[in-house]
Amino acid sequence: MDLASRLLQEHIGELGHAGLYVLTLSVKELGPKNFVYLDGLPQHFRSWSHVDHLSLGVMQPMLWSHRKETLELLEEWSCSPIKWKRRASIVAFTRNAAKMGEFTKEVLRLCENLIWDKEDIVQKGVGWALKDSLRSAPERILPYIKNLRQRGVSSTITLYAIRDLKATKRQEVLAVKRNKKIQVSKTFINC
Repeated sequence: MDLASRLLQEHIGELGHAGLYVLTLSVKELGPKNFVYLDGLPQHFRSWSHVDHLSLGVMQPMLWSHRKETLELLEEWSCSPIKWKRRASIVAFTRNAAKMGEFTKEVLRLCENLIWDKEDIVQKGVGWALKDSLRSAPERILPYIKNLRQRGVSSTITLYAIRDLKATKRQEVLAVKRNKKIQVSKTFINC
């Protein structure tokens, strides 16, 4: 952990990734007792690639080994003033976590926290999590994406979420227009 921190503190992209790689080698040894340490890492991030490296290499494996505690930490991160934490909170649910379909409820709850985020990298993270979750839970995710379009959520999110859909399904989603009668609350739901 010390080596990973020192490499990240150099604020050089490649060294940061080397530090995160060292951390992933020890992921089986990490647990809730290390959350204070993990919570401090994003202050040293300089790009979204560091976020994704931490999310996929450390936080995602911790979802399997320390589910309850990791979910609580990611929930906190979704409300953080630090954009890197907000992105990490949802990117942890992409790829393998999404493929398993075990976290659909959590993805939807965290997305709801982040759909009005002004940061492009957070919006893309939300879209990515929805896109990957759509494969395992289309019956829950597709109506949610349509609802986001009705609510006027950024097209960055919805277009990213549907990028793998075939032409007919994709057109069905794109046909959904903003419903101006829907009262939109742009506050965080779970924060």
